[in-house]
Amino acid sequence: MRSTRVIVLAVAAACGDDGAVQPIDARPVADVPIQQEGCAGVLSAVPDTLAGTGLCSDGPCANVAAEATLYAPQFELYSDTATKRRWICLPPGTNIDTSNMEYWKFPVGTRVWKEFTRDGTRVETRFITKVMEDDLAPGSWLFAAYEWNSAQDAATLANPTAGVQNANGTQHDIPSRSQCRRCHEGLPSRVLGFGAMSLDYAAPDGTMDLDDAIAANMLSTAPSGTTPRFALPGQDLDHRALGYLHANCGHCHNPESATHDSTPLALRLETTKLTTLQATPTYATTYDVNGTRNGLTGKIVDPANTDNSVLLVRLRATQSPPRMPEIGIEMQDTAADTLLESWIDSL
Repeated sequence: MRSTRVIVLAVAAACGDDGAVQPIDARPVADVPIQQEGCAGVLSAVPDTLAGTGLCSDGPCANVAAEATLYAPQFELYSDTATKRRWICLPPGTNIDTSNMEYWKFPVGTRVWKEFTRDGTRVETRFITKVMEDDLAPGSWLFAAYEWNSAQDAATLANPTAGVQNANGTQHDIPSRSQCRRCHEGLPSRVLGFGAMSLDYAAPDGTMDLDDAIAANMLSTAPSGTTPRFALPGQDLDHRALGYLHANCGHCHNPESATHDSTPLALRLETTKLTTLQATPTYATTYDVNGTRNGLTGKIVDPANTDNSVLLVRLRATQSPPRMPEIGIEMQDTAADTLLESWIDSL
């Protein structure tokens, strides 16, 4: 056991009747003990430094904990041109409950980090950790974001209520804790980018993929076969479009999300619905399907009228609403625009 200055989460974020995420009440408390076990274990509160989370033993985070595994999902979340590194650490002797291959259930004490570098400058490292067994219980996961200083030798807890605008002299914005929850709590597992569809590829050397996770006995139920175990249907263009929507939209637009009640889109890939392009939830809930949202009415995906497909209109919007994604970006993803336009034209 050791002590450090922390922020205790007093009230978990919740959604109001309008679906908006309400802010978390966070108050500083001194000398609260934290149960540390390498880079895994149950934290009673959020540490005030990145080093305190167990990812690394030094301020610059040059020495990452041996137990923290580097991974890279095959489908990337767009982050205004920022590049990212990700790590995961499970408590010793545990594994991930993968009996439901669509939504993995992580053990208590799991810790996950994502580092953002913008224009060559490290700006932020996000951190989430599971502290209670029931993923759906308020406060079952703690969320924090750490801002890197200009010297790049320390990262300290960012403002949990307001986030940080233009962090470290870049155009990168660090989200508030409520914004973190708004994206992560659209999935029962709460972890984005570490799942069957995201890891089912030959990852770059030194990063974990599905084969590596199986070999390391990280999964309670290992899928059979060889990579790709969950091959995407169609051609390369279909694969890239489905993957983009899975990573950038699927965490909110899926049947388990509260968003699905008002907007019944399903843009997250499912391992059991890959026999044909038409069988994917993405195709089934967008192709020639009428959609009305934020004053936009028309086909969500309309190959006969690409420029008026609601999916593209919202992607191209410069303000939210009606821009999608609603939060987390400031710059239009022109590569995605070209990709999705070409894909819709091909259908």
